[in-house]
Amino acid sequence: MSDRRLWLVRHGETEGQSSLRFHGRNDVRLCDEGRQQIRNLAPLLQGVDFERVVHSPLARAAESASILAALCALPAGRLAADERLREISFGACEGMTEAEIEAAFPGFLARFRAGEADTFPAGEPRPEFARRVAAAMDDLLGLPWQRDVLVVAHRGTLRQAMRRVLRLPHGIDDPFGVELASVSVLRQGEGWQLDVLGLLP
Repeated sequence: MSDRRLWLVRHGETEGQSSLRFHGRNDVRLCDEGRQQIRNLAPLLQGVDFERVVHSPLARAAESASILAALCALPAGRLAADERLREISFGACEGMTEAEIEAAFPGFLARFRAGEADTFPAGEPRPEFARRVAAAMDDLLGLPWQRDVLVVAHRGTLRQAMRRVLRLPHGIDDPFGVELASVSVLRQGEGWQLDVLGLLP
């Protein structure tokens, strides 16, 4: 059990510009640039014998997982979607840029980032989001796998996943930037620890 590793990959750029817009439950697809970003990750992952690939069911993550599985010659049977790995819902702010959110809900983002609000207007409460991602990770870590598992999801989801696996206390800021098409690796030794953060191709 001491050699287990979790490889966490964020999907690539999307047709809805995930680099600029708040896409949570919006089911936007990868754009051509995003597909190439994911293909560029293959040299970092080839040679790793992933026992399973778990991904968000949203199209941008599912396609990213499929691309990586094909490039790494993994059997299709090793891929599985987990509904709990969806991104948080940004509610009325879905698809908006920061400027558009500020125009529609003045001061909200500042309050949210200061911890004075935990839910986007009509969105999913952050505590509920954290609980569902934690449950997904607890179930995954409880399975009898011995080597490497690949998780393909979203920025917020992967940050919550790392918080859960590394047991960061509630309210403590984390350093997990999780850029588009980045790879972070967690390794289990005496406990789980961060091996690589946000590696880009």
